[in-house]
Order: sequence, then C-alpha cells, then structure tokens
Amino acid sequence: MSLIASVLLGLAVQTAGPQPAEATPHDCRTVRARYEIAANKDVLWVVGSTHLLTVVIPALDTELQARGWEDTVVFGDFTLCADRMGDPRQLTSNDRIEVTGFANLDYRRRTSSTPDR
Repeated sequence: MSLIASVLLGLAVQTAGPQPAEATPHDCRTVRARYEIAANKDVLWVVGSTHLLTVVIPALDTELQARGWEDTVVFGDFTLCADRMGDPRQLTSNDRIEVTGFANLDYRRRTSSTPDR
C-alpha cells in the first residue's frame, strides 16, 4: 500500500510542479502626471492625455490623507510600467499599469481645473 501511495504522491508533485509567476509589466517610462484620491478610486492623469488611470500608490495616499485628500492633488514625475507602453498618453485603465517610482512631487490645492504643467 505504501508503494502505491509513494507513486501517487510522486505523480502529484510532477504534475503540479512550479507555477509560472504572474508576468509583470515590463516597458517603463517616466511621465509628468497628477495623482489624486477621488471619491471612489485613486487616479493618475498623465499630463497631455484625456485618460484617468486607476492606480493605487499607498505612500502617496497616506500623504494626501494627512493633507486632506478632498482638497489636495500631487503633481510629479511618475515611472509607469505597462505591457504595451507606446505613447504613455494613450494608456487607459484597460492596460495593466504599475507605478514603480515617483519623484519631484508638488502638492497643490485641488481646483476645478488644474492647469497643465
């Protein structure tokens, strides 16, 4: 009986094997963008685009909450990685996007129309 159990266990280990890691976005660019916490999601707007990208940046969320997220946005240089980068202004929330870094942050009061920078 133990021989059968050993064979079955060996087969189970061989078929399960290591699972491939989920692919991460690989094409990266640094862009000027605005990040904000909206009422129902966090969004990143690449300056010059017409798209709002749904992303979460916990470190910036903490800072925006401390400054009053309802009244504050942050502009900066954000490093975005995506499967299909092309022109970053063409990215949409349908693209798999990862923010891997940010620098040169400028916190501003939210206005009805924040000017391009």
